[in-house]
Amino acid sequence: MNGPLLQAIAAPAFDRLKDVLNRLGAAPPQVLLLEGGSEAQRRDMALYWATRINCPQASATGSPCLACPCCLQTATGEHLDLAAYDGRISNREDEENPGPVRAFNMERVRELKSRLRDAPHGAGRRVVVLAGLSLTRDEAANALLKALEEPSATTVFVLLAPQREQLLPTLVSRSFCLTLPWPDSRATDEDMRPWEEKLAHFLVSGQGLLDALAAKGAMDAATAGRLMLCCQKSINRIMSKTLHNNVSSPLDSALSSLGPQGLALVCQWLTEAQDALQYGLTPARAVEALAMRIHTLRLGA
Repeated sequence: MNGPLLQAIAAPAFDRLKDVLNRLGAAPPQVLLLEGGSEAQRRDMALYWATRINCPQASATGSPCLACPCCLQTATGEHLDLAAYDGRISNREDEENPGPVRAFNMERVRELKSRLRDAPHGAGRRVVVLAGLSLTRDEAANALLKALEEPSATTVFVLLAPQREQLLPTLVSRSFCLTLPWPDSRATDEDMRPWEEKLAHFLVSGQGLLDALAAKGAMDAATAGRLMLCCQKSINRIMSKTLHNNVSSPLDSALSSLGPQGLALVCQWLTEAQDALQYGLTPARAVEALAMRIHTLRLGA
């Protein structure tokens, strides 16, 4: 159906959600929230929604053709009526390496609000995709909330988050929420079990992990990334209530006491830790900082 486009959501598991979006396209909600899935799947589902809204054939067929110039430009993020912002992009990175996805800051919000006063370039609606938003009520978030409070016949917003608990409740309350299939939390990485055990023990006791990380060459970037993925899978199992005797990790019991809000914070910290690895923080230091934050959170849970 998709051909080469939007491959992250090409699996049959996403067909039901596409059908939901196709039906919503007849009267689009002003704010759509997509949670669950992987980051690539949330992005591609947002782009599918944008094609459904603006494909010239969709009003007659009920679904985007994914072949016309409008669909092709939208699916590749190049359509003039598509704007994307990410709160994880720093202001410096945004200035030095501007791309199709811009930083979410006050300057960009002002630019966006100015654009919203103009008519879309095409005959459809402007689609604004927002990722990497946090629970912080800063100036940019407050300005965004005001923009969402003003009904618009020409603009729709799409919020992307691993879990809705990572967003301000006021944003969630304004949104039509859809949950993508969770990543496969049943697949375990047995090679990582010793590190999972060390991390789980540290989260409970505050002991052992730091000495292991201090050993020369003990933690490289690949291992740190795999350990963070193990944490995410454990959270997915807890959030989707699919804990089974034959599918579990030592982290499950250590993380399960945190509750939804705590797990949402851990998801945010995992993203920050993964970003820190990409920007050159030593793997051992990234894991240590993440573990200390979770341990402190768990003590207060």
